Amino acid sequence: MVSQIHHSNIRWTGHVARCLGRQAFVELSRTAAWWTLVTALLLITIGVPTLAAAAVEAALDRDSVPAGRGALMTLRVSGGRVGKIELPEVDNLLIQARGQSQQFEIINGQSSVSAIYNYAVGSTTPGTYQIPPIGVTVDGNKLTSQPLTLKVLAAAATQAPAGIAPLPPSTPPAAADTEDTSGKRFGFLTVEPATSERKHVYVGEIAPVRIRAWLPEDARAQLHSGIQPEGQAFTLHNVSERPQQTSEVRDGKRYTVITWYGGISATKAGSYPASLSLKASVAVRDTSAPQPRRRSGGPFDDPFFDSILDRMNTPMIQQDVTLKSEDQEIEVRPLPTHGRPAGFSGAVGDFKLEAPELPRAWKTGEPQQVSARISGSGNFALVEAPKLSPPDAWKAYPGKGDFTPGDEAAFSGSKSFQFSAVPRKGGTQDVALNFSFFNPDAGAYQTVTSPAQQIQVAGTDLVEQEPNIAAAREPDKPRDPLIGQHAQLTPRRSLVPLVARPEFVRLLVIAALLCVLGGLLGWHRRRRADPMRRARTAEERATREALHAAARCAAAGDVSGYFAAARQALQHRLGSRWRQPAHAITLAEVTARMPADSPVASFFREADRNAYGHSAADGDFPQWQALLADAMASLTE
Repeated sequence: MVSQIHHSNIRWTGHVARCLGRQAFVELSRTAAWWTLVTALLLITIGVPTLAAAAVEAALDRDSVPAGRGALMTLRVSGGRVGKIELPEVDNLLIQARGQSQQFEIINGQSSVSAIYNYAVGSTTPGTYQIPPIGVTVDGNKLTSQPLTLKVLAAAATQAPAGIAPLPPSTPPAAADTEDTSGKRFGFLTVEPATSERKHVYVGEIAPVRIRAWLPEDARAQLHSGIQPEGQAFTLHNVSERPQQTSEVRDGKRYTVITWYGGISATKAGSYPASLSLKASVAVRDTSAPQPRRRSGGPFDDPFFDSILDRMNTPMIQQDVTLKSEDQEIEVRPLPTHGRPAGFSGAVGDFKLEAPELPRAWKTGEPQQVSARISGSGNFALVEAPKLSPPDAWKAYPGKGDFTPGDEAAFSGSKSFQFSAVPRKGGTQDVALNFSFFNPDAGAYQTVTSPAQQIQVAGTDLVEQEPNIAAAREPDKPRDPLIGQHAQLTPRRSLVPLVARPEFVRLLVIAALLCVLGGLLGWHRRRRADPMRRARTAEERATREALHAAARCAAAGDVSGYFAAARQALQHRLGSRWRQPAHAITLAEVTARMPADSPVASFFREADRNAYGHSAADGDFPQWQALLADAMASLTE
């Protein structure tokens, strides 16, 4: 373009030169050359394209797709060299790379070079999925795209529901599946120490364990009971109410792993199998069934998504099973007798003595309150109040201890004690508190002692009173006075009967009122001490707290928290009516005692579906709250 302009200017100057003469031509040539240079610089400035700033943009070619099909997501990166691309992870959403390309374009004098990355995005589970911003490193700077939303609609083909649905009675299991019903195919349990590397435990120790239920990948399960010990050697403690769910590979096979934390303890020494069991209904896919033919084409036409569609279209087999752990023997050792402290009360664990508080001024024979706190980890049920030292200078009385758990399984925490003590000796004394326990990790007894405190005790030393065993002298009996026989010597009394006197009547009225008052007080005391009434009051309070927690979770949009709190409210109400622990009430117990179409059973099924299935991030809270209200109303009636 610059060359063409230059030649046209030369032709124009030649024509002018022929008309004006040589001198004018020279002057005009200089002027034309200057304008040619200015014009060329302007054209170069305008014509050279400028580079655009770096940018990242993501887009979907459609807003919704059927389950099992995919949308094409395009990630456009322009303005620099692309480094690392960080794809987000969304539950139940599959993102697969489908190639990349480059594009160069000039728009309004501004040039850009874009790298385009294509991805297939889809899911086999219907729902609305939020794709977070995608992070891309461009020339060392991290940029992010805008978030996207993809709605996965229910496919036309029949799909298995999110929870476990009973199969029709006419659906028989495949022959290949009936051969292995030992639990390995439908899942199994494992029990392993949670923190310690020791292979043995001691009598009275609560050993933390990790309990795992291994379910085949893509299996759906519904639990019918809590975890129970198979034998009587061990006792299970403090099993976590809300298990964790992960995906792990074991022996070359991928499993969905549900993990609980709890503790086991034994009361006698020996070697016993730590067998646990869990009743559940498990549905697995029948891989022996023939697979339907699929149409080719579309973004999901590759082996990766073929496997997903195969699993989606494979029928499922459901069976009621009892998942059991392997009989792994655990050695239970007795507590050693050598080196056992005199003040040992049976506490097993690792503890510290904290915050001792003793009054500075005392008086012999008068009790005052002593407080202290024992923290650490172990069996806090066997932890008693620390002892005063020296022991012969004090007399302590039983007090109370309040335990505050430090974790969900209550293996760690602190226990605060308050008790009364009476000093037996006066004067200035150095007093300390000590506490003895058995440390299972060290395999030895340990005693922790608080720093000695100097206190002042007023009064004299108390001396134990010895009983007087000398024979008591029988006092002399008074001699009966002589009764006068003459009327003047005999005391005069009224002849009105005692029952007819006003004083006697008032005494009877007061006695009757006292009897009625005593009866009312006794009835009130018995009513307050009634264990059934106290249990009902505690259950009602727990029900109200759970309902309030469910309302808070519904306002915050927390689906899992809402169903956990609402289930607890119904469990407490049913536990009060059926006289059994609230946490032991499951859907199986409800359907066994109540109609299957009752609001309570419907809510339990909905809660199990959202707890063990795949629920959407945003739930239908008005419908769930209405169902909960109907369930609570039916229990109130």
